[in-house]
Amino acid sequence: MRALGWTLAVAGLVLAGCGTDGSEEGQGLRQAMARLDASGPAATYLEYGDMAHWRKLGVVTDKGPGQDKRWRAAVGSGFGDLAVSGDRLAEATGLNVFAANQAVNIGVPPKTAIRVEGALDASGISAKLTSMGAKPREIGGQEGLSLAEDNMIDMKGPQSGLGLINQLNQVVVTDSALVAGAAAEPVAAALGTGSSLAENPDHAAVADCLGDVVSAIVMAPTQPGGVVLYGVGLRRPASTADKAVDVVCVLPRAAEVGKVFKERLTTTAVVAGKPLSDSVETVAHDDVSSGDRTVHRALLTVKPDGPVLMANQLLIRRDLERLADPAAPVDPLGS
Repeated sequence: MRALGWTLAVAGLVLAGCGTDGSEEGQGLRQAMARLDASGPAATYLEYGDMAHWRKLGVVTDKGPGQDKRWRAAVGSGFGDLAVSGDRLAEATGLNVFAANQAVNIGVPPKTAIRVEGALDASGISAKLTSMGAKPREIGGQEGLSLAEDNMIDMKGPQSGLGLINQLNQVVVTDSALVAGAAAEPVAAALGTGSSLAENPDHAAVADCLGDVVSAIVMAPTQPGGVVLYGVGLRRPASTADKAVDVVCVLPRAAEVGKVFKERLTTTAVVAGKPLSDSVETVAHDDVSSGDRTVHRALLTVKPDGPVLMANQLLIRRDLERLADPAAPVDPLGS
């Protein structure tokens, strides 16, 4: 299971396609999905983040995080360890993640990649990667650069000095996007050349359910059961004074999922040994129709001192699986 936010250990950077000045409201996640191959690793796991919106609110500047601590946990969504490397990455490669617009990291190890979009200096980034030892390589039919063999880890190589492992092994960069990863195959899947994930009815339905989110995770269950896909996201705040509203979406395979989800995911639910009410004020349920799919949704209004990515925690710790899937065992301790 992947970790949260910018603590994710990712095997790649992903940027391809046309960058924008920030996503249109409600369309950012769908736009990101449209640039990912439906048959690639994104079908299993994707994490999305909109850095441009955090700059708009002043939570970050193009030099890094500001003074706001409440929302900072959500800033690195989609950027993985690239956000952690921050200043070192910008100086060494010319890629400033805090000046980017959006990012998506996809897949589970070892098939992972990251896509970062924005106004980039492709020639400058390419020159710096070349000075680090990168060699030309065709990736997914496009001109790319290779710092190492696929999936190779060199603990004494240039990436280790940036706090990375092998995320920059393979890179494709343009003036609007950069896509990178540990191996060429997942990078190619993030170049947007195949049938897009946005055209997949299941993923499209979950994206419609999540709506206007500034960060999100969409993933398949770790094991087959009553759920097809899980989606969690943070509704786009209009200001830093807003309450955090998390969205939880469950696309069912079994009819009883909806009833179980509504009964179990309440403020009285016990997660990590504590009632959800310790962090969440209210939980409101509804259903969202998209095409011929019906997705079960819960909106969690997080308390001012609660974690803004509460829904992410429920997903990553597998609490959501226990609360939504009737095939999952019920753990009264929520552990």
